[in-house]
Amino acid sequence: MPQLVYSTRLAQLCAATGVETVFIPEELWNTPLTEAFSDAKGNIATAEGIPEIDFQTVSTGTADGAIMAAAGYRHAGGPPAAVVLDASVDFLATLDKIAQAVRDKLSMIIILVTPDESFNGITANWASLATGVGAVAVPGGEAQNISQAMVEVIEGLNKQLPAVLLVDPENLDAELTDEAEPEFEAPRTGAVPQASQVTRAAKSLAQARWPLIIAGRGARHAKSSMVALANTTGALLATSAGAHGLFEDQQFNIGTLGRISTPSTAELARGADVIVVFGCALDNWTTRDGRLISPNAVIIQVDTSPWAVGRFSAVSQSLIADAQAVASALEVEASKLISEAKTGYRTEQTLERLDTKYWNSRPIPEHQLRENTVDPRAFLDRLEQVLPKQRTVVVDQSAQAGYATNYLRVLDHKGYMFFSSGAVVAGMGASIARDDRMVVVVTHQSGLMDSLADFRTAVKSLKRGALVVFEQEAPVAELTRHYGLPVHEITNLDQLNEQMFSEGVVVLAVQQHQN
Repeated sequence: MPQLVYSTRLAQLCAATGVETVFIPEELWNTPLTEAFSDAKGNIATAEGIPEIDFQTVSTGTADGAIMAAAGYRHAGGPPAAVVLDASVDFLATLDKIAQAVRDKLSMIIILVTPDESFNGITANWASLATGVGAVAVPGGEAQNISQAMVEVIEGLNKQLPAVLLVDPENLDAELTDEAEPEFEAPRTGAVPQASQVTRAAKSLAQARWPLIIAGRGARHAKSSMVALANTTGALLATSAGAHGLFEDQQFNIGTLGRISTPSTAELARGADVIVVFGCALDNWTTRDGRLISPNAVIIQVDTSPWAVGRFSAVSQSLIADAQAVASALEVEASKLISEAKTGYRTEQTLERLDTKYWNSRPIPEHQLRENTVDPRAFLDRLEQVLPKQRTVVVDQSAQAGYATNYLRVLDHKGYMFFSSGAVVAGMGASIARDDRMVVVVTHQSGLMDSLADFRTAVKSLKRGALVVFEQEAPVAELTRHYGLPVHEITNLDQLNEQMFSEGVVVLAVQQHQN
C-alpha cells in the first residue's frame, strides 16, 4: 500500500473542513500540491457525514485573481474555499486583496508555499506579512504535525478570517509515517454581552418612539435575531452598503444608508430617536457626513472590536459582543419591558413613503440628461426591468458601477457585492457558488483593462452572466469579442431586452460619449 504523503493529507484535511473548491493561479497549476487536490480520492469524515472527496479546481490568471475569485465565491454563500499560492510569485501583490477579505469577513484557507526567508536578496517574514493585514497565520511546522496546523486553521475560519497556512515546500512530497494527533481546546461560546449593558440598551429601545436598527457587514450572520428585535420594538430596518440586500424581504426595510440613499430613506433615518448599530462603523460615507443621523438620537453601537466603537461617530452606549448574541438578549429583555406591540414608524404612511426608497421610483430630471450619450442611471433603470430576478450583482469602485447599487435590486445580501477591483473574477467565483443566479458585473473600461490577466480564465468558468462595461474610448467590444463573447454596443435603451440574457455570457458595452 503506497505511503500517504503530506500534500495528499493536506488535501484530505481541507475536504474535512468543508472545502469543495480550490482556486489556483495558472503558474502553479502543475505542482505537487495542486495535483494533490486534482487527484484527491477516497472518503473523509465531516460534521455532515462521510462524503467522497471531489474538489472542483479552478484556474485563475493571477494570484490576485485567485483571492478575488475565492472572495466572490464565499460572499455568494459558498463554503470555505482554498487558495494555493507561492510566496515567491506575486504574494506581496495579493496582500491588499487578503486585507479586503479580512474586512469583509470572508473566511478562506490560503495555502502559501514559502521559500527560505531570504529570496532574490529580500528577507521576508511571511507570517508577519499575513497577520499585518489581519489574517490568521499558521506555521505548518514539521510534516507530521499537519493535523495540528489544520486545527489552528479552523480556529481562524471560525473567526470569519482568512487563514494562511505556511507550508515548507520540502514537506510536500514527504511521507507521513507517524502523524501526530492534534490537540483541541474547549469550544468557546463567543463574545457574550454583559447583563447590565443589555438592560440599559433594552430600556432605551422600550422608551423609543422611532427606533431604527442598522446592520453592517459584521452582522450579516445575525439577520433573524435583528428582525425579531425590530418586530418586538417596532423598529425600522436599514443596512450599510456592506450588508446591502440583507433585509430586502422585510416590509419595514428602509434601504441602504449612505451617500446613495434616496430622500425617503434619508428622511426616515434622520427621524429616528434611538438607533442600534450592529457590526457597522458608521463612517462618514454611511452617515453622509453625519447628516443621516439626528444629533439628538441615542446611538447604541454593537461590535466585537472595541477599536470600531465610536471611531467615526459619537455613541451613547456600546456593547462589545457578537451581534447575534446581543440582538437575541435585547429582544428577550425588551419584551419584558414592552406590554403591548409598539407601532413607532410601522404605519401605512411609512409604507407609502417606502414606495420611493429606490431611485428607480424617481424620474431622472431632464436637465441632467445629455444628448449623444447613454445616461448610466437610465440604462441601469432599464436593465433592472429586463434582467432575471435571480441574480448576483458585483460592482467595483467606478462611479458608474456605484449607480448599480441604486438601481439594480437584489434578493438578499449574498446577491450583492462590492470590490474595489477585480469584480470580473469575483463574479466568476460567485457564479460557481450560486449557479442558480445570473451574475451581473458592472464596471468601467478601466476596471476591465485592469483585470485583463484574469479575464480569459474568468470567462471560461462563467456559465451565465452579463458584463456591463461603461466605455468611452477603450476597445471593449473588440477585446471581449476576441474571447468569443457576444457583444452588444449600447447606444440606445431600446436595444435592451430579456432575450439578451436567456443563456451564456453577454457583454454590454455602454457608450457614454459618441462623436
